[in-house]
Amino acid sequence: MTGSRVRAAKGQGGLLREQLLDIADQLLEDGGTDALTIRAVATSAGVTPPAVYLHFASKRELVHATCLRVWSSLFIELEAVSKGIQDPVTALYETCVAYIAFGLRHPSQYRLVMDGGATEASRRNEDACFRYFRDKVAACVDAGVSVESITETARLLCSGVHGAVSLLIHQERDVWPPDTARYADRAASSAVHGALLTASHPSRPSMSTVIRPG
Repeated sequence: MTGSRVRAAKGQGGLLREQLLDIADQLLEDGGTDALTIRAVATSAGVTPPAVYLHFASKRELVHATCLRVWSSLFIELEAVSKGIQDPVTALYETCVAYIAFGLRHPSQYRLVMDGGATEASRRNEDACFRYFRDKVAACVDAGVSVESITETARLLCSGVHGAVSLLIHQERDVWPPDTARYADRAASSAVHGALLTASHPSRPSMSTVIRPG
């Protein structure tokens, strides 16, 4: 999508900014940070690079804004999947499934934020995600789940879902499991059960703990 420079009408600068973010988001998804340049965004938008600089002072700022916009939708999704679920453990599980699915849908933005490439976005979102999951664990405790340390349990839970996402997004898509929805379901189940069932009485895994009596 190219063309001659388009000057935003008075009062419509915000519309151009959103258009630039849409383009930046697509460039990230298609080619990663190497593909996302001020010139590439300007060309796709049909404007000159200075028009982009009016909204973003640098590529770094543009990357941050793109990641923050995508990540802002995460918490809306997490609330939507757990809303109305009375069982807090089930709500926690659905939240974990949605988190993993989100990361797999936005691999470039996820890597930039969680691996520190987008430092401003990282600081905001890593803390917000941890506090969100900690609140979900606290809801389980309020309902009667025995947990020695809410913070430690939330930390282990976050390591599980983050690991599930990171394992795939740092690999080529052709080695991803064919059914990513099933992968997300099982990874979320493993994270929730592992974190909550060992939250008060950690046990050493053995054959006797994983084989059901016949």
